[in-house]
Amino acid sequence: MSESKEMVFDPTKLETLNVATDYPMEQDEFEKLFKYNAYCEMGHINKKGYPIVTPMFYVVIDGYIYISSIKKHRAKVMDLEENPKMSVTIHNDGCNLKRQKAILVIGNAEVIYEDELMRRVHWAILDKYWSEVVSEEQRAAAFAAVHTPMRAIIKVVPNKVMSWDFGKMVQAYEKGVWFNEAYVCSKQYDK
Repeated sequence: MSESKEMVFDPTKLETLNVATDYPMEQDEFEKLFKYNAYCEMGHINKKGYPIVTPMFYVVIDGYIYISSIKKHRAKVMDLEENPKMSVTIHNDGCNLKRQKAILVIGNAEVIYEDELMRRVHWAILDKYWSEVVSEEQRAAAFAAVHTPMRAIIKVVPNKVMSWDFGKMVQAYEKGVWFNEAYVCSKQYDK
C-alpha cells in the first residue's frame, strides 16, 4: 500500500474538474473493480418517465456486464425492451474519501432470452454470489431456482464508460480498490 498523503481540498479545482477525464482510475484497479465488485446499481426509465435505480447482482463475461431479472414480475425488463437506454454504476464501498473509486457505464440494454447464454450467466452469478452453496445437490437446486422460464438476461452494451478515483481529486491517491471497507467503518453501529 502507498504511503498515506495529506488530502488537498481546493474548492476551485473541485468545482471545475471534469470527473469523466481528469481523475480516471488506474487500468488494473478499473479491471479489478469492474470484474469482481459484489454489486452494481442499474438505472433505467420506466413507462411513466421516472428514473428507476435498482441494486443488482452482475457478472462480467467477455467484457460485458450481464444482469439477470424476471420478466413478468419485474417491470425493468419490459421497460428496457421498450426503451433500452440505461446506465450502470459499479463502485467500491470505500468509506474513506481518498479510497472511493467508481465506474459509470452509459449504454443500451439488450434483453436476451437465449437459453445457452442464460445458463452461462446464471452459473456465473451462482459462483460469484453463492459461494456457501458447495455440494452438487445444493448447486443444482440453487441453479434450478435461478434458471427459470420467467428469466431474462440484460446485456449492457456501453456507449460511454467513465471512471473516477476520488483520491486523485484531493491529491491523495492510494493504490488499491478496498472492498468491504464500509463494513469495517459501520461495524461500530453493529451493537
